[in-house]
Amino acid sequence: LWEGQDKTLNVYSLGVSFTYDSRDFMLNAKKGVFIQFDQTFSPRFLGNGNHSFSTSELTFATYGRLWKSAVLAGEIHGLFNYGKTPWALLSAVGSNDRMRGYYEGRYRDQNLMEAQVELRQHIKGRHGVVGWVGLANTFANFDELNAKKNLYNAGVGYRWEFKKGINIRIDYGFTRNGGGFIFNINEAF
Repeated sequence: LWEGQDKTLNVYSLGVSFTYDSRDFMLNAKKGVFIQFDQTFSPRFLGNGNHSFSTSELTFATYGRLWKSAVLAGEIHGLFNYGKTPWALLSAVGSNDRMRGYYEGRYRDQNLMEAQVELRQHIKGRHGVVGWVGLANTFANFDELNAKKNLYNAGVGYRWEFKKGINIRIDYGFTRNGGGFIFNINEAF
């Protein structure tokens, strides 16, 4: 138990979502823009016990060709919680898609801002490579946002196209505490 919270958590929420997507192919974009904003509300009266909170999440990603066989992709993501957020639903650094190499949940707080830039280079036939850099910061309140708490990330990866536009990816993310491998299908973002 963390601060007396139960091991099982049921949260009931209401929300709205806005999405704009001009990407040429969702799973492996080479051009376009993706914007998504989600707002959820989880009040006590819906049966959330002692937890009453709301969450705002914003994602902005853009894709473009640098030259015929290379794509530059960038993403900015923010996840902001307000109120008494349960520990399991706090913003957390690390996943298969962002800040690769950090295990999910090692760094968590009410709010999270992160960004990444990735160069995707087709080599020959079904083979390609990627390289990326990333930055994240978790914080309780905006007045506590501190650049000294920035988490840095960089990595390299191999891509094998097993079906047109669909890649199997193996990434290794370097972090200040070591790193880790990610094996997945489709691009990270």
